[in-house]
Amino acid sequence: EEVEVTVDKRPAIYAPNIFSPNGDGENDLFLLFARPESVQEIRTFLVFSRWGETVCSYSHFQPNDPAYGWDGNYRGQAMNPAVFAWFAEVEMLDGRIEFFEGDVTLVR
Repeated sequence: EEVEVTVDKRPAIYAPNIFSPNGDGENDLFLLFARPESVQEIRTFLVFSRWGETVCSYSHFQPNDPAYGWDGNYRGQAMNPAVFAWFAEVEMLDGRIEFFEGDVTLVR
């Protein structure tokens, strides 16, 4: 008897490493994407400037939702092109909590 097991090694969360909030309708927001069969909710999503200031903060939302994306603004002002760090606390469908982090480049 033979059994075949397929293991899905794709990450549960995907975050682009660059975005361009210039109003052209392409890559205007930085947001988290997830496989619906893996993620229950994003508990925390934070974006930081290189000085450690929080420039975007959302909590308790569903992934893949543009309403919870960062538009490259902070306090109503467009941020200059730069690299920003991000952090996410994610609740998986099985109840586990996983942490993700990375950086994203804002270009205009």
